[in-house]
Amino acid sequence: MKGFCVYSKKCSSCQLCNLSYSEQLRYKENICRRLIAPMCPVEPITPSPITEGYRNKAQFVYKREGKRIVSGLYKSTSHSVMLADRCAICSDTANKITAALSKLFQSFKIQPYDYYSGRGWLKSVVIREAVATGEVMVVINGADSVFPAKRTFATALQKACPCVTTAVCTVNRDRSKLFVGKQSEILFGKGTITDVLCGEKFLLSPSSFYQINHDQTEQLYAKAIELAALSGSETVLDAYCGIGTIGIIASRKAKFVYAVELSPAAITDAKKNAKLNAIGNIRFTAADSKDYARELSDHGEPINVAFIDPPRAGCAAGFLKSLCKLRPDRIVYISCNPETQARDIRVLGRLGYKAQVCYPFDMFPHTNHTESIVLFKKED
Repeated sequence: MKGFCVYSKKCSSCQLCNLSYSEQLRYKENICRRLIAPMCPVEPITPSPITEGYRNKAQFVYKREGKRIVSGLYKSTSHSVMLADRCAICSDTANKITAALSKLFQSFKIQPYDYYSGRGWLKSVVIREAVATGEVMVVINGADSVFPAKRTFATALQKACPCVTTAVCTVNRDRSKLFVGKQSEILFGKGTITDVLCGEKFLLSPSSFYQINHDQTEQLYAKAIELAALSGSETVLDAYCGIGTIGIIASRKAKFVYAVELSPAAITDAKKNAKLNAIGNIRFTAADSKDYARELSDHGEPINVAFIDPPRAGCAAGFLKSLCKLRPDRIVYISCNPETQARDIRVLGRLGYKAQVCYPFDMFPHTNHTESIVLFKKED
């Protein structure tokens, strides 16, 4: 889109910003049609409700330029910092906060981290926003636990950015990692923010996985729940459940939900979210999805509907085999990578599940990424 971003020629993040939005949608829909239409019908792509400032999570890095410390975007291909005073797909709030932080880091003489030399302390800043509640979290990521004048800095941050409801400092000693570390300390506030998605509340911690386009996620999940055709009598499996978003939303229309995720930290957050929403018909387990599905099968647990939302690499063949042994009537497969989803459609086809329909969604305007849902039904 002409004039969309002054940094588009230097930044590799928004690969499609030279196209009009209608051209972007056509490009993404055609990807799904090319990969998935040979196996099932592909519906028209659902546009994003907003195309600029849609990210509820922004990641900034910093660099010294003369006497100034300026913000920028990390280019993973070259491990370099592209200087930028704003990002067009991040919110105005996030852009204002990073500009204020640049001045604070400069006044407090906090040195940005250099990937090549390993010198400096400030690795990055992550800004998370809860769209529904307006709560904002700032996560400052350092190379070690020595944060100079952190209490005074926290006070200055609150004064400069009163919209920030909580700030956290994390430590990441891994030289190759720039973003959220495992060791954390709350500078002020609760250390979490709360958002509302599809009518349910979700606590977000610094490391929580959460879809970055709030309004489009509501449309995506609403379609997933619709395709599941829950009547209140079903037992549901939510695989790769993360902090429990889909499982918690589905629990309102299901008899019981089994939810599994490999990350213990995510399961801890998911349990808090179930409690926050007073939901008792869901059980969260930290385990490998393949092993968990096999365990349910061994115990004869009946599963009527399965939601699967794997990472970009898609599902392991072993998990799909274990899932199909549970013989759910319907599988709702949410993917952020049509290529691996197409591969898994073929695998599920060989295991007795036929793809019925694909719904593409533009979750990430101006980038080449596409989200899609495919419904499967068990063949007789």
